[in-house]
Amino acid sequence: MISPLLLAQDTDHVYLKSGSVIRGNILVIEPMDHVKIEDMCGNIWYYKITEVEKITSEPFEPVKGKDQKTIGFDAGFVNMTSIGFLVGSSYNAQVAPFSLLMVNGYRVPNGFFAGIGTGIEFFSSSYMPFFLDLRYDLLGTDVVPYVVAKGGWGVPLSSNREEYDITYEYSGGPLFGAGIGLKIRTRNHFAWDIELLYRYQETSYKEIYDWNNQEYDYTDVFNRIEIRLGFYID
Repeated sequence: MISPLLLAQDTDHVYLKSGSVIRGNILVIEPMDHVKIEDMCGNIWYYKITEVEKITSEPFEPVKGKDQKTIGFDAGFVNMTSIGFLVGSSYNAQVAPFSLLMVNGYRVPNGFFAGIGTGIEFFSSSYMPFFLDLRYDLLGTDVVPYVVAKGGWGVPLSSNREEYDITYEYSGGPLFGAGIGLKIRTRNHFAWDIELLYRYQETSYKEIYDWNNQEYDYTDVFNRIEIRLGFYID
C-alpha cells in the first residue's frame, strides 16, 4: 500500500530511451557516465547516461486501472509482419506448411486490436488468405502477453491445369486460428512478436476426367499447431 505522505511528495523519474520509466529515489548520478536509482519496490537499477532520455522530479502518480490508461503499447495504427509454420501430421503432403503474413489494423487504449490480414501460404498448393485479426493485450508494458483469434478465407493462387486428359480445378476454403502471443519491445515503436496458435484450414480441388466427364471433389483439412515469429511496428 502506498502511503498518503508518498503521494504528496515529489519522486525521481528516470525516462529511458526504450520508453520505460523508473520511479523512485536517485542514489547516484554521474552526468557523464551513469545513474543509479532505487525504485518504489526497493530494487536498485543502474543505467548508462547514453540509455537515459531525461531525469525529472515529479509528484508520484500510482498506476491506474485498465480503464484509465493504455496497457503496454501505444494506441494507434499497427503493422505486423510474420513468418510461420504449421506443425502436425506427417501424413499430409506438406509436413510443415510455410506462410508469410501481414496484418494492418488499429489498437485502442484498452488493449484491444482489430485488423485485416493477407499474405501467402503453402499447403497442397499456394493460397492467399484474407482474414480478420482480433487481439487483446493482457498486461505489461515492454513485455506484453495477449490472446488472438482470426478467421477468413483462403484463395488459391494456382491456376487450373490439365494433365493426361484430367482437368484440375482449385478452389478456396475457410480458415480459423486462436491462441496466445507475446510482444517484446526492444525500442520505441518496434517489438518482436511470437505466437502459438491452433490453426484450421480447408483447401479443395476438383478432378474432371475429359473422356467421360466424371467429376471428383477433394477437400484437404489441416488441423495444426501454428508457430509464428515476426515484428510489430506502431
